[in-house]
Amino acid sequence: MSLNVGASTRIEYVVTNAVSGPVNDATVTVTILDNKGVEIPDETWPFNLPYVAASDGVYSNTFDPFTSLIAGQQYTVIIDVVGTDGLIDQCKVKSMATVKNCEGGC
Repeated sequence: MSLNVGASTRIEYVVTNAVSGPVNDATVTVTILDNKGVEIPDETWPFNLPYVAASDGVYSNTFDPFTSLIAGQQYTVIIDVVGTDGLIDQCKVKSMATVKNCEGGC
């Protein structure tokens, strides 16, 4: 999951149940923490990721540029899932903030 300095960042998560397959009716939230474990100030966390219609379990949002990100710093992206069927899931991903590379054209 990439965090882009000076550019919009898309966060997407696919929710599936090992038994029943894609989950389209869960509550999915995201929180981004800096390298000290503090929420970055660019958004109100946790942020609800909306379900993408007819997508088979995809929840996604494109965020305006996070102005507090520092290139080369590591952040933690936490996705929490609560399904109406009792599914509970959490995913933590360490991600380095980077400046998008446009080699070969943009």
